[in-house]
Amino acid sequence: MPAYQGPLDTTDARAVTELGRTLIAHGFAGEAVLRAMGQPPGGAKAHIRDDLPLYLRRLRDVTPLNTLIRLFVLMTPVDEHAAREAFAPSTLDQVERMGLLRRTEDGVVARVRLSGCLGLILAHDSYDARSTLPADHVLDVNPTTNTLAALTVRHRVRTALDLGTGCGVLALLAARHADHVIGTDTNQRALNFASFNAALNGSANVEFRLGSLFEPVAGERFGLIACNPPYVISPDSRYIFRDGNRRGHGLCEEVVRRAPDHLEAGGFATVLCNWGIASGEHWSAPLRQWVARSGCDTWMLCSGSQDPLTYAATWNRGPDKAGYEEALERWPAYYRELGFDDIGMGAVIMRRGAAGDGWIRADMLPESPLQPDESLIARIFDSQDVLARLESDTALLDVPFRTVAAHRLEQMLHLQNGGYVAGSAAIQLEAGLKFRGDVDDFTIRVLMACNGARTLGEIALDLAARSGRDSTEMRRATAVIARRLVSLGFLTVSHHTEDAHEG
Repeated sequence: MPAYQGPLDTTDARAVTELGRTLIAHGFAGEAVLRAMGQPPGGAKAHIRDDLPLYLRRLRDVTPLNTLIRLFVLMTPVDEHAAREAFAPSTLDQVERMGLLRRTEDGVVARVRLSGCLGLILAHDSYDARSTLPADHVLDVNPTTNTLAALTVRHRVRTALDLGTGCGVLALLAARHADHVIGTDTNQRALNFASFNAALNGSANVEFRLGSLFEPVAGERFGLIACNPPYVISPDSRYIFRDGNRRGHGLCEEVVRRAPDHLEAGGFATVLCNWGIASGEHWSAPLRQWVARSGCDTWMLCSGSQDPLTYAATWNRGPDKAGYEEALERWPAYYRELGFDDIGMGAVIMRRGAAGDGWIRADMLPESPLQPDESLIARIFDSQDVLARLESDTALLDVPFRTVAAHRLEQMLHLQNGGYVAGSAAIQLEAGLKFRGDVDDFTIRVLMACNGARTLGEIALDLAARSGRDSTEMRRATAVIARRLVSLGFLTVSHHTEDAHEG
């Protein structure tokens, strides 16, 4: 189905908002859609075209939710009477004037797709792998959207910026904790969808501006910036959502370098990035150059890397087989010219400080799926501040820490001499980035002892006395493991004593 080229109509914003309330009341924004389609909660809407007969049978009962799924997810015609019932109290004429559907001899047909995401309902273009996309295609909610949402700090701010807003999802999520949100994009169709989605979700504190990168907000500063740019390192300028029209990783680099100038003191910016890595170069090396002398504390995260041929294949598979084969020659040649041996993928999170260059940290993202955690990112930054201040082991051991509750410990038991003995063990955060690591008995004892009442030094002396080990050695070992646990978010400083140990 080709993308709907006509604009969605937001003239009657109140009617659009009323329709959104109706859709949410029917469960269209939540897990009810997946359950109705027979997919487990958290599953993906995959194989819709191939499994269409299966889904149509699952949704045979005529209910408002089933009608909405058939119409806006499966993109199949529905009976006009069923559509009227699903949209009531909105009328079919109203919904048609909005541009969401049209009436045909086969019934009511959707002109755009609707998806639910984190309590929002979003209009976007329909995607069919068999068809060639137009240059101004408006993407739906995809894994990178979820990644950026999970890596965005959710504290209360006066103003927020969604750079490259697309269908507006990050702007609408920010609208829940920002007084005012601005979304920008170079795609006029995307801004139309975003404006419609703002009305659909009743977000009156969001505005959208046309323009490239920071041009629409020149001279303005924000407490929060989120950016899912066209980060693909591409020799082409085919799709607005994909190709950045810069040489190499120039677009991502420009966003990261310019973002600090638009942050208020203490403000956070999260930017998804792809970047080229030269042979023998650490994955973080290019990013460190981008953020040097930025005036920000910076956390660089890498989800992995791809060789040039795999990367080219990832972004060029499609119905045009000749074009695909040609791209597999041309794209890797472009990377060789740039000196890129691999392509890194991940994100840069920055917090603007009051003065100085700030600290820089680099971590690999855990393989488990990211989940929203409103406190984790800010907690990691706070923990890194503590570690930066407490540079010596002596200073660190003089501070009490507590173990965060939102983690789990998994331990394997082995049968030995007729009984079970403890084997390997691992800890993992239960939300957010879900950092995971193997732990030994000593680490477990440190975690159990950190209740915020005793300093690490006191805990180390107690562990030394219990084990018969040298106290100096135990203090050193406790400091080493505590730094790692603090940096990953498993330990946090007791706030009432933190100020006393600065410097």
